[in-house]
Amino acid sequence: MQAKTLTWLFVGIVIGLVAGYAASLPIQNSLQAKIASLEEKLSPKYVEKIKARGKLIVGTSADWPPFEYVDKEGNFAGIDIEIAKKIAEALGVELEIKDMKFAALIEALRNGQIDMILADMTPTAEREQLVDFSIPYYFSKGNAVVTTKDRLNEFREVDDLKGRNIGVQLGTIQEEWAKENLGDKASIVSYDHVYPEMIMALKRGDIDVMVVGDIIASVIIEKDPDLAIAFYAGGTRIGAAVAVPQGAEDLKYVVNSVLEKMLETGEMEQIFKEEIAKWLGAGS
Repeated sequence: MQAKTLTWLFVGIVIGLVAGYAASLPIQNSLQAKIASLEEKLSPKYVEKIKARGKLIVGTSADWPPFEYVDKEGNFAGIDIEIAKKIAEALGVELEIKDMKFAALIEALRNGQIDMILADMTPTAEREQLVDFSIPYYFSKGNAVVTTKDRLNEFREVDDLKGRNIGVQLGTIQEEWAKENLGDKASIVSYDHVYPEMIMALKRGDIDVMVVGDIIASVIIEKDPDLAIAFYAGGTRIGAAVAVPQGAEDLKYVVNSVLEKMLETGEMEQIFKEEIAKWLGAGS
Protein backbone atom coordinates (compact mmCIF):
# COMPACT_ATOMS: atom_id res chain seq x y z
CA MET A 1 0.00 0.00 0.00
CA GLN A 2 2.82 2.32 0.91
CA ALA A 3 4.64 1.47 -2.36
CA LYS A 4 1.51 2.32 -4.39
CA THR A 5 1.15 5.63 -2.57
CA LEU A 6 4.76 6.56 -3.32
CA THR A 7 4.33 5.57 -6.96
CA TRP A 8 1.25 7.72 -7.42
CA LEU A 9 2.96 10.54 -5.58
CA PHE A 10 5.90 10.34 -8.01
CA VAL A 11 3.53 10.22 -11.01
CA GLY A 12 1.73 13.25 -9.65
CA ILE A 13 4.97 15.19 -9.33
CA VAL A 14 5.98 14.32 -12.91
CA ILE A 15 2.55 15.29 -14.26
CA GLY A 16 2.73 18.52 -12.31
CA LEU A 17 6.15 19.33 -13.72
CA VAL A 18 5.02 18.58 -17.27
CA ALA A 19 1.88 20.66 -16.84
CA GLY A 20 3.90 23.50 -15.35
CA TYR A 21 6.38 23.39 -18.21
CA ALA A 22 3.55 23.37 -20.76
CA ALA A 23 1.94 26.32 -19.06
CA SER A 24 5.24 28.22 -19.09
CA LEU A 25 5.84 27.74 -22.83
CA PRO A 26 3.89 30.84 -23.91
CA ILE A 27 5.85 32.90 -21.37
CA GLN A 28 9.16 31.43 -22.55
CA ASN A 29 8.28 31.99 -26.19
CA SER A 30 7.33 35.57 -25.42
CA LEU A 31 10.58 36.10 -23.51
CA GLN A 32 12.63 34.59 -26.33
CA ALA A 33 10.89 36.86 -28.82
CA LYS A 34 11.71 39.89 -26.69
CA ILE A 35 15.35 38.79 -26.39
CA ALA A 36 15.55 38.28 -30.16
CA SER A 37 14.05 41.72 -30.72
CA LEU A 38 16.52 43.28 -28.30
CA GLU A 39 19.45 41.50 -29.97
CA GLU A 40 18.25 42.82 -33.31
CA LYS A 41 18.26 46.37 -31.94
CA LEU A 42 21.65 45.94 -30.34
CA SER A 43 23.10 44.46 -33.57
CA PRO A 44 22.16 47.06 -36.22
CA LYS A 45 22.68 46.23 -39.86
CA TYR A 46 25.57 48.58 -40.60
CA VAL A 47 25.56 47.98 -44.34
CA GLU A 48 21.84 48.72 -44.58
CA LYS A 49 22.33 51.93 -42.60
CA ILE A 50 25.16 53.08 -44.87
CA LYS A 51 23.23 52.26 -48.04
CA ALA A 52 20.14 54.06 -46.75
CA ARG A 53 22.29 57.12 -46.06
CA GLY A 54 23.90 56.82 -49.48
CA LYS A 55 27.30 57.66 -48.08
CA LEU A 56 30.22 55.87 -46.40
CA ILE A 57 31.91 58.05 -43.78
CA VAL A 58 35.58 57.15 -43.31
CA GLY A 59 37.77 58.63 -40.60
CA THR A 60 41.46 59.31 -41.21
CA SER A 61 44.36 61.51 -40.11
CA ALA A 62 45.55 63.18 -43.30
CA ASP A 63 49.12 63.90 -42.25
CA TRP A 64 50.64 60.47 -42.91
CA PRO A 65 51.66 60.28 -46.60
CA PRO A 66 51.63 58.22 -48.70
CA PHE A 67 48.71 56.64 -46.80
CA GLU A 68 46.64 59.81 -46.36
CA TYR A 69 47.32 63.48 -47.01
CA VAL A 70 45.84 66.57 -48.65
CA ASP A 71 47.15 67.21 -52.17
CA LYS A 72 47.85 70.55 -53.85
CA GLU A 73 44.26 70.82 -55.04
CA GLY A 74 43.00 70.40 -51.49
CA ASN A 75 41.72 66.85 -52.06
CA PHE A 76 42.33 63.85 -49.82
CA ALA A 77 44.77 61.45 -51.42
CA GLY A 78 46.88 58.40 -50.62
CA ILE A 79 46.81 54.63 -50.29
CA ASP A 80 44.07 54.50 -47.66
CA ILE A 81 41.91 56.95 -49.59
CA GLU A 82 42.10 54.70 -52.66
CA ILE A 83 41.13 51.68 -50.54
CA ALA A 84 38.22 53.67 -49.08
CA LYS A 85 37.03 54.45 -52.61
CA LYS A 86 36.99 50.74 -53.47
CA ILE A 87 34.94 49.91 -50.36
CA ALA A 88 32.45 52.71 -51.08
CA GLU A 89 32.17 51.44 -54.65
CA ALA A 90 31.44 47.90 -53.42
CA LEU A 91 28.70 49.31 -51.18
CA GLY A 92 27.30 51.39 -54.04
CA VAL A 93 27.51 54.67 -52.11
CA GLU A 94 29.42 57.94 -52.13
CA LEU A 95 32.52 58.44 -49.98
CA GLU A 96 32.99 61.11 -47.33
CA ILE A 97 36.37 61.53 -45.62
CA LYS A 98 36.53 63.00 -42.12
CA ASP A 99 39.98 64.25 -41.17
CA MET A 100 40.89 64.35 -37.47
CA LYS A 101 43.73 63.74 -35.07
CA PHE A 102 44.86 60.12 -35.12
CA ALA A 103 44.33 59.78 -31.37
CA ALA A 104 40.65 60.77 -31.77
CA LEU A 105 39.74 58.22 -34.46
CA ILE A 106 38.74 55.25 -32.29
CA GLU A 107 36.49 57.34 -30.07
CA ALA A 108 34.86 58.85 -33.18
CA LEU A 109 34.16 55.33 -34.48
CA ARG A 110 32.72 54.19 -31.16
CA ASN A 111 30.49 57.28 -31.01
CA GLY A 112 29.09 56.65 -34.49
CA GLN A 113 30.63 59.78 -36.04
CA ILE A 114 32.33 57.63 -38.68
CA ASP A 115 31.65 54.19 -40.18
CA MET A 116 35.24 52.94 -40.28
CA ILE A 117 38.86 54.00 -39.88
CA LEU A 118 41.40 53.92 -42.70
CA ALA A 119 44.54 55.53 -41.30
CA ASP A 120 47.38 52.99 -41.51
CA MET A 121 46.12 51.69 -38.15
CA THR A 122 47.77 48.57 -36.75
CA PRO A 123 45.56 46.12 -34.80
CA THR A 124 46.73 45.80 -31.18
CA ALA A 125 45.25 43.94 -28.20
CA GLU A 126 44.29 47.26 -26.60
CA ARG A 127 42.57 48.57 -29.73
CA GLU A 128 40.77 45.26 -30.30
CA GLN A 129 39.01 45.74 -26.96
CA LEU A 130 37.37 48.83 -28.44
CA VAL A 131 36.89 48.13 -32.17
CA ASP A 132 37.03 45.26 -34.66
CA PHE A 133 39.56 44.95 -37.47
CA SER A 134 39.54 43.60 -41.01
CA ILE A 135 42.19 41.32 -42.43
CA PRO A 136 45.55 43.16 -42.78
CA TYR A 137 46.29 44.79 -46.11
CA TYR A 138 50.06 44.98 -45.66
CA PHE A 139 52.85 43.89 -43.30
CA SER A 140 55.60 46.02 -41.81
CA LYS A 141 59.26 45.25 -41.14
CA GLY A 142 59.18 47.32 -37.97
CA ASN A 143 59.31 50.84 -36.57
CA ALA A 144 61.77 53.08 -38.39
CA VAL A 145 64.06 55.29 -36.34
CA VAL A 146 64.71 58.40 -38.45
CA THR A 147 67.33 61.06 -37.80
CA THR A 148 69.32 63.65 -39.72
CA LYS A 149 72.07 62.32 -41.97
CA ASP A 150 74.81 64.16 -40.11
CA ARG A 151 73.89 62.25 -36.92
CA LEU A 152 73.36 58.84 -38.50
CA ASN A 153 76.42 57.28 -36.85
CA GLU A 154 75.06 58.11 -33.40
CA PHE A 155 72.16 55.67 -33.67
CA ARG A 156 72.75 51.99 -34.40
CA GLU A 157 70.45 50.22 -31.91
CA VAL A 158 67.78 50.80 -29.29
CA ASP A 159 70.35 51.36 -26.53
CA ASP A 160 71.61 54.40 -28.44
CA LEU A 161 68.22 56.07 -27.85
CA LYS A 162 68.66 56.17 -24.08
CA GLY A 163 68.90 59.69 -22.74
CA ARG A 164 67.67 61.15 -26.03
CA ASN A 165 64.61 63.15 -27.10
CA ILE A 166 62.40 60.89 -29.22
CA GLY A 167 59.55 62.15 -31.37
CA VAL A 168 56.42 60.04 -32.03
CA GLN A 169 52.90 60.68 -33.25
CA LEU A 170 50.23 60.75 -30.56
CA GLY A 171 48.13 57.57 -30.36
CA THR A 172 50.32 55.44 -32.65
CA ILE A 173 51.93 52.07 -32.00
CA GLN A 174 55.27 53.86 -32.33
CA GLU A 175 54.37 56.01 -29.34
CA GLU A 176 53.32 52.87 -27.45
CA TRP A 177 56.58 51.10 -28.35
CA ALA A 178 58.72 54.07 -27.32
CA LYS A 179 56.98 54.45 -23.96
CA GLU A 180 57.16 50.72 -23.21
CA ASN A 181 60.82 50.34 -24.16
CA LEU A 182 62.29 53.76 -23.40
CA GLY A 183 59.78 55.57 -21.23
CA ASP A 184 62.04 55.71 -18.18
CA LYS A 185 65.28 55.94 -20.16
CA ALA A 186 64.54 58.74 -22.64
CA SER A 187 62.30 61.74 -23.19
CA ILE A 188 59.29 60.81 -25.36
CA VAL A 189 57.75 63.79 -27.15
CA SER A 190 54.33 63.17 -28.75
CA TYR A 191 53.10 65.25 -31.67
CA ASP A 192 49.65 65.45 -33.24
CA HIS A 193 51.11 65.54 -36.74
CA VAL A 194 54.13 64.15 -38.55
CA TYR A 195 53.91 66.74 -41.36
CA PRO A 196 55.22 69.33 -40.87
CA GLU A 197 55.31 69.49 -37.08
CA MET A 198 57.48 66.53 -36.10
CA ILE A 199 59.79 66.71 -39.12
CA MET A 200 60.52 70.38 -38.43
CA ALA A 201 61.21 69.56 -34.77
CA LEU A 202 63.73 66.92 -35.87
CA LYS A 203 65.49 69.26 -38.28
CA ARG A 204 65.63 72.05 -35.66
CA GLY A 205 67.17 69.67 -33.16
CA ASP A 206 64.24 69.74 -30.71
CA ILE A 207 64.27 65.94 -30.92
CA ASP A 208 67.15 63.63 -31.74
CA VAL A 209 65.17 61.01 -33.66
CA MET A 210 61.59 60.26 -34.60
CA VAL A 211 59.99 56.83 -34.70
CA VAL A 212 57.47 56.21 -37.49
CA GLY A 213 56.18 53.36 -39.67
CA ASP A 214 58.60 51.84 -42.18
CA ILE A 215 56.73 52.90 -45.32
CA ILE A 216 56.24 56.43 -44.01
CA ALA A 217 59.96 56.58 -43.22
CA SER A 218 60.95 55.42 -46.71
CA VAL A 219 58.87 58.21 -48.22
CA ILE A 220 60.16 60.83 -45.77
CA ILE A 221 63.81 60.17 -46.59
CA GLU A 222 63.09 60.18 -50.33
CA LYS A 223 61.42 63.58 -50.04
CA ASP A 224 63.98 65.06 -47.67
CA PRO A 225 67.64 64.26 -48.43
CA ASP A 226 68.73 65.63 -45.04
CA LEU A 227 67.03 62.71 -43.24
CA ALA A 228 67.86 59.00 -43.07
CA ILE A 229 66.68 55.76 -41.44
CA ALA A 230 69.10 54.76 -38.68
CA PHE A 231 67.61 51.31 -37.97
CA TYR A 232 64.36 49.38 -37.50
CA ALA A 233 62.96 48.28 -34.15
CA GLY A 234 60.05 46.23 -32.88
CA GLY A 235 60.20 43.41 -35.41
CA THR A 236 58.03 42.38 -38.37
CA ARG A 237 54.29 42.70 -37.73
CA ILE A 238 50.94 43.48 -39.29
CA GLY A 239 51.18 46.88 -40.92
CA ALA A 240 47.55 47.97 -40.99
CA ALA A 241 43.90 46.92 -41.17
CA VAL A 242 40.55 48.67 -41.46
CA ALA A 243 38.84 49.37 -38.13
CA VAL A 244 35.05 48.92 -37.91
CA PRO A 245 32.63 49.08 -34.95
CA GLN A 246 32.47 46.04 -32.69
CA GLY A 247 29.70 43.71 -33.87
CA ALA A 248 29.61 45.16 -37.39
CA GLU A 249 30.06 41.74 -38.97
CA ASP A 250 28.14 42.63 -42.13
CA LEU A 251 30.35 45.65 -42.76
CA LYS A 252 33.52 43.72 -41.93
CA TYR A 253 32.49 41.03 -44.43
CA VAL A 254 32.22 43.61 -47.22
CA VAL A 255 35.55 45.20 -46.26
CA ASN A 256 37.32 41.83 -46.10
CA SER A 257 35.88 40.82 -49.46
CA VAL A 258 37.18 44.03 -51.07
CA LEU A 259 40.63 43.67 -49.47
CA GLU A 260 40.95 39.99 -50.41
CA LYS A 261 40.12 40.74 -54.03
CA MET A 262 42.59 43.64 -54.14
CA LEU A 263 45.34 41.49 -52.62
CA GLU A 264 44.67 38.48 -54.86
CA THR A 265 44.54 40.44 -58.12
CA GLY A 266 47.62 42.54 -57.35
CA GLU A 267 45.56 45.74 -57.29
CA MET A 268 46.68 46.48 -53.73
CA GLU A 269 50.36 46.27 -54.68
CA GLN A 270 49.72 48.52 -57.66
CA ILE A 271 48.00 51.13 -55.50
CA PHE A 272 50.95 51.14 -53.09
CA LYS A 273 53.41 51.67 -55.95
CA GLU A 274 51.34 54.38 -57.65
CA GLU A 275 50.54 56.34 -54.49
CA ILE A 276 54.12 56.24 -53.20
CA ALA A 277 55.39 57.41 -56.62
CA LYS A 278 52.72 60.14 -56.72
CA TRP A 279 53.72 61.49 -53.32
CA LEU A 280 57.44 61.36 -54.09
CA GLY A 281 56.78 63.26 -57.32
CA ALA A 282 54.58 65.89 -55.70
CA GLY A 283 56.24 69.25 -55.69
CA SER A 284 59.42 68.00 -57.33
